[in-house]
Amino acid sequence: MNRRLIIILQVVLALATIAGSIYVSVTPANSLLNWYNSDDAFYYYKVAQNVLAGHGFTFDQINLTNGFHPLWMVVCLGVFWLSHFHLLLPLRVLVIVSGLFNVATTLLLFRFLKRHLHLGAAFIMALLWGVYPPIFNVSTVLGMESSISIFFIVLLLSKAVSFMNRSELDPHRSSDLVVLGLIGGLTILARLDNLFVVGVIGLFLLFKIRKIPTIVIFDLLAITVSIFLAWILRLGSEGLLANKLSIYPMLMLCLLVRPVAFYFLGCYSGKQPLSRLQMVVRTILALVIAFVVEYLTLFVLFKLKITTMFSNSILLYGAAIGLVIVVFVHLFFYKSILKTDNSPAITFWNWVKAKWKNAFIDGVSYGAPIAVLIGSYMIFNRVTFGSFSPVSGQIKHWWSTMPNTVYARAVSLLDVLGLSTGGGNGPWSLFTSKIDKAGDIVASSFTSLSSNLAFAIICIVVAVLFLLLMKAQDGKLARKFFAMLIPAILIGSIMQITYYFASGYTHTRGWYWMAEMLAIVLCGSLVLDGLFSWLDQAKIKLKPSLVLSVIIGLVLVFTHFQFVTRFAPMIVPEEKQAYYLAEVTEVEFYTQPGSRIGMTGGGLMAYFIQDRTIVNLDGLISSVEYFNAMKSGTATQFLDAIPLNYVFGKPYMLLESDPYGSFLKDRLEEVGYIRGNEGFTLFKYRVIQ
Repeated sequence: MNRRLIIILQVVLALATIAGSIYVSVTPANSLLNWYNSDDAFYYYKVAQNVLAGHGFTFDQINLTNGFHPLWMVVCLGVFWLSHFHLLLPLRVLVIVSGLFNVATTLLLFRFLKRHLHLGAAFIMALLWGVYPPIFNVSTVLGMESSISIFFIVLLLSKAVSFMNRSELDPHRSSDLVVLGLIGGLTILARLDNLFVVGVIGLFLLFKIRKIPTIVIFDLLAITVSIFLAWILRLGSEGLLANKLSIYPMLMLCLLVRPVAFYFLGCYSGKQPLSRLQMVVRTILALVIAFVVEYLTLFVLFKLKITTMFSNSILLYGAAIGLVIVVFVHLFFYKSILKTDNSPAITFWNWVKAKWKNAFIDGVSYGAPIAVLIGSYMIFNRVTFGSFSPVSGQIKHWWSTMPNTVYARAVSLLDVLGLSTGGGNGPWSLFTSKIDKAGDIVASSFTSLSSNLAFAIICIVVAVLFLLLMKAQDGKLARKFFAMLIPAILIGSIMQITYYFASGYTHTRGWYWMAEMLAIVLCGSLVLDGLFSWLDQAKIKLKPSLVLSVIIGLVLVFTHFQFVTRFAPMIVPEEKQAYYLAEVTEVEFYTQPGSRIGMTGGGLMAYFIQDRTIVNLDGLISSVEYFNAMKSGTATQFLDAIPLNYVFGKPYMLLESDPYGSFLKDRLEEVGYIRGNEGFTLFKYRVIQ
């Protein structure tokens, strides 16, 4: 491989991915603030300001808070001391910092991909990650922790894959695992829900999982389909939506228990060849044993109120449907059943005896750094803030228990399946949004076909085509799929999604799903690798892959340029130069210096307002004590004690919705409507003695 070409490609990637950030950093203030279009980003910045001023980790200098991811806060602490000179200066610098993380991630991804794939595919997919607007707008824009989170995920993945290729006799094996553990710990500190991806990558490393048999993959798909079909057939789509918190615990349990039962009953391997009838009998027996374990476990979970619903009929439906599909799968893959020298149980026991010491040492080497980093973080949280974990996550779980909260939205069947398509907030929406558009086109061409049905059909077709592509050329791409640890990223992503759905977490945002975006890009890189390798079989002087790479690359760069210049124009009319401060100026005009103003959110307002204090009312960047006061019904007394002077927000949200209506309704006296982006109303807060 031409080294000079590799250097040139990396320079092109670096320049293409940093150019947009450099451009935005020098745009007029009102354009610059379009980069920070999420109020949540300013939670970090205001807390960083207060820490640097000696007030501690506090948003309002009243309540200590841990409602942030720690590693990004460290970055913000290094940048926002510049706010002493000018409030906009650190915002301009942070645009560059986020851009540099994007460059680093893009180059890491390129180097990782080129070790396994066609050079053109590696370049295009790395460039796509760095500049494609739907990715760039989440991974780099916003000023959130997503840029550092995805950097560490890609770094961990790259190092883990390199480690998998090391010899077991390598004397540096344990020290390498310690380094991987440190990277894993930092990955979690970058964003705490990266725990799932870090954990699954660790399992792949410890158990040296280089391949999952095809029959196991289809079993997992069959189990998933059977569980969702059971819920839909028994309760319908509306019943499924109403009981969505109980579906995922059942699904994860079945995905864990049934393959284990199949293995030990000899459905995947065995000492003696089995007839088809014996295979069916063993599959049925394995499912019966699994059903008993699942039934008892789910019953206990229901009694402990971990799940909200326990249904005999749904369990029976799931077992029956699963039996039919799994038997079909096992008969279809009958010839792929492995023949071994021992029974599955003996094979497993021999492995335990031979490998347990190495597995234990490797597990400690990888897990100890993670345990030390995360344990230290949790202890610091408990001692300093009164809670082991960030209060923001606890509050978002609490919101799901409320009947009338603006933070919950109506969900569809696609949402429950994790296939939501719109708004960029769904886990797989980078891909499903494209399928959704294709489904609309197909549905418009066939009047008897609904958009949802067209979407489902296209999803199935795409999945089948991908599986066929993986199997082509004697499984060449499938081997790359496992060699690149893509299954670990996928499984970790599915576990993360399951956690959010099963625990009733509300108000998820686009930047939660960086691992899912990476999984989509990695799978796409395999498809592009297959395409480019096939095209280059043509014996012509100018390689088709080179031509396609240049064309696709130019389109991506041009699209990126259009996106950046559209949302952050260099020329802003004079009357709009300070439009980002319009709301702040109005609030300053109608309130007195020294006022304490409550807001649900309020990050940007808190950062720019002068001589006033913004108190966060939703609790995401407030104290554990305030959260406990809201839960116990004493939030009014808590706010009285501050004391609060004003409240600023939408009337319905403050006066009617949960939880605010219960403790604000009788305390607010309207001052007036304030012009600005949100169209909020200012209220006087009355302390009643």
